[in-house]
Parts: sequence; C-alpha cells; structure tokens
Amino acid sequence: MEKEMKKHIEEERLEAYAMQLLAGDELASVEEHLLFCETCQDQLQAVERHVKAMQSAAMRVRKEENEAPAVSGAYERLRALLRALLHVPIPVWCGVAAMGVLFFMVTVQSRQHPGTPVDVELQAVRGEPTGTAPAGHALRLRLDNHGVEKSSAWHIEIVDSEGSRVWSGTGTWSDTAITAAVSKSFTPGTYFVRLLRETEDTIREYQLVVQ
Repeated sequence: MEKEMKKHIEEERLEAYAMQLLAGDELASVEEHLLFCETCQDQLQAVERHVKAMQSAAMRVRKEENEAPAVSGAYERLRALLRALLHVPIPVWCGVAAMGVLFFMVTVQSRQHPGTPVDVELQAVRGEPTGTAPAGHALRLRLDNHGVEKSSAWHIEIVDSEGSRVWSGTGTWSDTAITAAVSKSFTPGTYFVRLLRETEDTIREYQLVVQ
C-alpha cells in the first residue's frame, strides 16, 4: 500500500475523473487511491475548481450571446470564452485540457446553432473562387443554372477540399438560378458544391470559399 501511495494519480486521469469520464476498473482504482492519498485529494480539488470555473465562464458567455445576437461565428465565440477565462488562473498542467474542452463546446454549439443565413451566389467558373461566405452561418445558395436542363428538383451536395461530403440536400429550380437552403454552418476552408442527377452523376461543380 505504501508503494502505491507514492505513485500519485496522473494529472490527465484526475482531469478525466473530475469530468466524470472514467468508468469500470479505472474509476474504482482512482477512487480507492483518493481515499488514502491527501496529495491527490488536494490536486483533485484544484482540478474541480477550474472545471467549475470553465463551466461558469461558458455560461456567462452564452448569456452575453443571447443578449447581443450580433456576436456570431465559432471563432468569435471561442475568443469570447478565452477572454472570460483570462480572469481564471488555470494551472499549466490543465491548460491543454481546458482548450480542448472549449474548442469542443464552441464547435458543437456552432454546428447546432448556425448564425443567420447568408445569401451566396455561385457561378460555374473554373480557376478563381466564385462564391464566398462567412464561417459560422447557415447558407442560402443560388447556383447559376445557365445551360442546365430544367428540373423540378435537383440533388445538391457539398464536399470539402478532400472530397468528403459534408452536406447534401435538394435544390429548387427557377428561371434565374437553382436555390438551396443549407441549415448548417461551415468552418473556414474551400468547399465544392455539386449539382447531381438522380444517378449521382455530377452535372456542374461550383467553388465555395468560407472565410
């Protein structure tokens, strides 16, 4: 037992325990050690204080967002969270975990609650980017349909620069464009919007740059 007492719980495991991420034998082992090790008990209390501080800061920022809807976008929310946490002294050993939790929270919140939809005009022109959009917002796409066969509905998909599909839906035909409402937001990068037939053949491809 004395030998085990000298081997304190790693900081990462204490962080995981404080966030209730442990289970099974690992959870039982940590709890058993904490019963007898005052050093780890003190360190756990410090971790729990900072976890609560992060949660409190996140709630405060979300409240400010609701009161000031002009603040939008994942990166702006991340900056706001970091500003709030500058007033909380976080130990070095817990900094990486804190940033990871913050990035996860902001990313999830941004995807679940995209900003006000913005209009994006896309032309099928090779070379130069033909459409830009701000990050963190839903999109209202207007795709140039000049020379495209008329159809009541078109299948549309958006892929990232690696070709992985990140969104798919349908577009509505009009005399001037094919329109589509994209109810999710995107992180900065280059994307490609594809106009497809029912056979999944790509009829036209548009470049979209999210900034």
